[in-house]
Amino acid sequence: MDDEIDLRPYIELLLKRWYWIVGVAALAGVIAFVASSLMPPTYEATALVAVTQSRESVQFEPRIRTVEEGNTPLSAYPELAMSDGLITELLEELNSTPSDVNSTAELRQIVEAVPGSNPSLVRLKVRHGDPRSAADIANIWAGLFVTRANAVFDDQNSTQVQFFEEELEKARDELEAADEALIDFEGRNRTLIIGNELEALLEMQADYLHGRQSLTLLLQDVQGLRDQLSEQSGDAPATLADQLTVLSLQLKAFNAAFDAGDSMPLQLQFGSTDGFANTMRGEQIAALDALYLTLEGRLAEPDEEVAALEPQILTLQQELQQTGTEAERLGRDKNVAEETYLALARKVDEVRISTDEIGSGVRRASTAAVPEQPVGRSRLINTVLAVVLVAMISVFVILAHAWWGGVNAEEGSLELDGATE
Repeated sequence: MDDEIDLRPYIELLLKRWYWIVGVAALAGVIAFVASSLMPPTYEATALVAVTQSRESVQFEPRIRTVEEGNTPLSAYPELAMSDGLITELLEELNSTPSDVNSTAELRQIVEAVPGSNPSLVRLKVRHGDPRSAADIANIWAGLFVTRANAVFDDQNSTQVQFFEEELEKARDELEAADEALIDFEGRNRTLIIGNELEALLEMQADYLHGRQSLTLLLQDVQGLRDQLSEQSGDAPATLADQLTVLSLQLKAFNAAFDAGDSMPLQLQFGSTDGFANTMRGEQIAALDALYLTLEGRLAEPDEEVAALEPQILTLQQELQQTGTEAERLGRDKNVAEETYLALARKVDEVRISTDEIGSGVRRASTAAVPEQPVGRSRLINTVLAVVLVAMISVFVILAHAWWGGVNAEEGSLELDGATE
């Protein structure tokens, strides 16, 4: 087919130019071997840092909780290790040792922080020509990183303990002030006194109201008896029953209590029973009218007494409510101050225990040992890589030149720069 490409001329060309490919590749291998031999060795020291989490949670006071926004991302630790602040601090600690590291830029070229096989491990690598210097830098870096990471990510630290201790001291002062205020109030607390006075006035008021009710009922009885006697015809002598009823109403009237509800018994002496038989009905009615007027006049006395007691009762009720409200307020203040103090006291103990715990935070897992063997590719590997790479480049250059120069497929030769071989 006309569209088929014949590769034989290109292969023949490569075979004819083999000495160029081999020669250039051999030269590159020699150069690579010599350069690898002249380069100073580089040693790598690695310090291992572990990020551990506490397995126990100490919580004495559940009402004061630290807001948890999730665990610190483990990927943040390598970035913190390479931060400008930590690198600058590391450079100051080195104190110009080694002498070839004089700036943070130079220091960044020889240090590297990478995650370990487990995300909770951080490898701090240092590459340097002096193996002891590499190990010293790695160990100093690890110590600085542990201190900085615990200060940044560890919530339970001395600063938090100091904060809660200061708040506890304030709560103690507030509790003492609340106790003193309650003691002072009890020295002038008239709650019981006012309560007794109010109870006495209420009893007097109840007696007056009861007496008024008794007078009202007595008036109704007097009016009923008078109406009953008026309905009877003639002015005949009153019956013995009516006379006894009138006498009973008179006794009730004279024994009624108006001042404090205490009765004042009235003793009646009868010489004979003839007076009852000679009493006329009109005389009984007149006696009832007089009794009614007397009772009606005395009916206003309880109302006056009740009206006089009402302002006193209201004043005492107001005073009782004021003292009660003040007592409740002072009691609430003391309870709140006491609960706050106890809660902060428990929190201080909790934070102290959590701070003293050594099972969590960032810890140095392994120190860097002085490396014995340099790192990097060996001279043989560098030489082989250079030979292979340069040979491939040579083949590509020859084929590219043949492609652009043209190929004579019929004659099996290449036309290079207008000349046919």
